[in-house]
Amino acid sequence: MTGRSICLIGMPGAGKSRVAAMLAERLGRRAVDTDDEIVNWVGQDIPTIFEREGEAAFRRYEHEVIRNLATINDLVIALGGGAVLNDANVAELLLTGTLVHLDCPVHVLASRLKNATDRPLLAGDVATKLEQTYTARDAIYRHVSDITVNAAQEPHRVAEEILQWAIGAGDILTPSEHEQVMT
Repeated sequence: MTGRSICLIGMPGAGKSRVAAMLAERLGRRAVDTDDEIVNWVGQDIPTIFEREGEAAFRRYEHEVIRNLATINDLVIALGGGAVLNDANVAELLLTGTLVHLDCPVHVLASRLKNATDRPLLAGDVATKLEQTYTARDAIYRHVSDITVNAAQEPHRVAEEILQWAIGAGDILTPSEHEQVMT
């Protein structure tokens, strides 16, 4: 029996990759970061993709990666912040997964990302860009997600909250994962 993939969505800096790794370790699943998959597939880092090919090319790569990952059950997927802006990505992910929104206040995100140099969409005034991005995306994140979790807390607490929700959801964890988490 398979469970549903747990797909983490939210703003850059919300902790999706870190929480995905914690959840995967706890459940014995594979953690996948879509940004890392794009880098491996294309052979260039994300800033280089944006610089040479533009955001539209990046979004095409992102869709292909998501389409492939959506065919696999029992993953914990950390999605890029803009992945759910594409309705086709959401539809693909919901075939085998559930969407968990990691919500975090802009001031916390800005603190976490103040020295980030690998995020092309946040180039310049990080706090202002984050505020604009949060305003544009928050309603979408909330609309497509099955649950919203406060990601301003410590990552292990975020992971635990997601696990507790998944236990109660019924169709996300396999019976052996239920047993593993309950012990």
